[in-house]
Amino acid sequence: MSDLETIVETFDFLSEWDDRYHFLEELGGELSYLSPELKNDDNIVHGCASNVWVIGYPGEADESPFIFEAEAEQPIIRGLVYLMLQIFAGKTPDEVLQTDTDETLKRLGLDEHLSTQRHIGMYALVQKMKAIALPYASSDSFET
Repeated sequence: MSDLETIVETFDFLSEWDDRYHFLEELGGELSYLSPELKNDDNIVHGCASNVWVIGYPGEADESPFIFEAEAEQPIIRGLVYLMLQIFAGKTPDEVLQTDTDETLKRLGLDEHLSTQRHIGMYALVQKMKAIALPYASSDSFET
């Protein structure tokens, strides 16, 4: 599964939070692994209770989507990280900076069901991803 709309539709179909939680864990299985040399202090997301690393780089052409890769240790966190990667998938650096992740989190009901620590970690991940994309954005892009 790699499409944000498919994830949203599945969440809509699953009425119980326990089922949604297990679905997030399943999504975590879709998250790739970073090579050991990329799991360093420069790429770690500070603010997460579990270790999460994220890298990003521009696509091959000028207006191609920005590419993010990430890894997390905990199954539920892997699922949440995978979700964030899908939110930013296919976006240019400018679009990454302009993306409002709160809208998707509310749409999925995650704003109501994540612990405070997981909220903090999610926002730390979003800020890290936007900071990675910022140097590649045009000078008139929104601030992170």
